[in-house]
Amino acid sequence: MEIAGLKAVIPPLGIITVAALLPSDWGIRFCDRNVTHETDADWQWCDIVILSAMLVEKQDFQALIRKAVQLGKKVAVGGPYPASVPQDALDAGA
Repeated sequence: MEIAGLKAVIPPLGIITVAALLPSDWGIRFCDRNVTHETDADWQWCDIVILSAMLVEKQDFQALIRKAVQLGKKVAVGGPYPASVPQDALDAGA
């Protein structure tokens, strides 16, 4: 994984599924940080940040929550890491 510069080799199907379940009139931007990072324009555009993470993504996940909160965004989380250790996400501001 490190040689390829990736954090994961499977597509993030959980968050894609959640996006498909949201109201059709909501504007959605999807950022897979294994492919590209979000821009300042993405942060300014959004009202809510929805994150999914595995334990291996702990540091990045917590940093994203803190950044979103600092920018005044609401944060919703899911995935294996926050499902198994929800207090970490809560402590970061989700």
